[in-house]
Amino acid sequence: MQHRSIRGRLLYTGPHGERGREWFTFTVHGDGSRILRAQSEIEEGQVLRDVTYALGADWRPQHCAISLRVMDRFVGSGWFLFDERQATCETFTAAEGRISQRVATPGRVRAFGSHAITADGLMTAIYDYAGPARQQFDNMYMSSYAFNGATGPYLLPISFGFDYLGLEEVEVPAGRFRCHRLRYVLEGSAVDGHPTYDNWVTADGDCVIVKAFVSTPKDYLYELVELERQGG
Repeated sequence: MQHRSIRGRLLYTGPHGERGREWFTFTVHGDGSRILRAQSEIEEGQVLRDVTYALGADWRPQHCAISLRVMDRFVGSGWFLFDERQATCETFTAAEGRISQRVATPGRVRAFGSHAITADGLMTAIYDYAGPARQQFDNMYMSSYAFNGATGPYLLPISFGFDYLGLEEVEVPAGRFRCHRLRYVLEGSAVDGHPTYDNWVTADGDCVIVKAFVSTPKDYLYELVELERQGG
């Protein structure tokens, strides 16, 4: 077969120890497009989320499906489609029933935040390493403004930036990796007040998240504890 696969697991920890986990698989096709499949578990709030997210070879979102349960109860399920003229969402939530959204966009959206931590790493692909250290972006959307993503899912606009903090050698339980370190610039965005959020993603062009850290008062650490590559 022509595709290659990247599979792994992230461990979520906080000041009081393990607080969640995420299993993920990237399928990278011969044309450069890719699909992320991620399952996330968060102990506090008992959040369970399943994400299937497709991106083109240009790293722009194509479509995404999200299913969300909280406290072992169905919260919502949504399907998102992104084309050159609009972003579309069809959602059914336990609280609101069927919701349809259509938003005109100036071209295909740049990035989509599904609240899978691995998808946060994918969003760093919009950063131009030949450009200035701080870069701002718009024409982006996310599925929830809640910190843990435990609402919706909806189609919600957001603009933010990245600060580039350099190349670093990062050692985690899955091994040692050469990584780009980027910090989300969220001041003035729809999630203004979010603690400082740093991502370390592989510098090999796949943007696999190796480590992420949410600063005080959360002090949440996300680390890659397993990684397997096949094909290619």
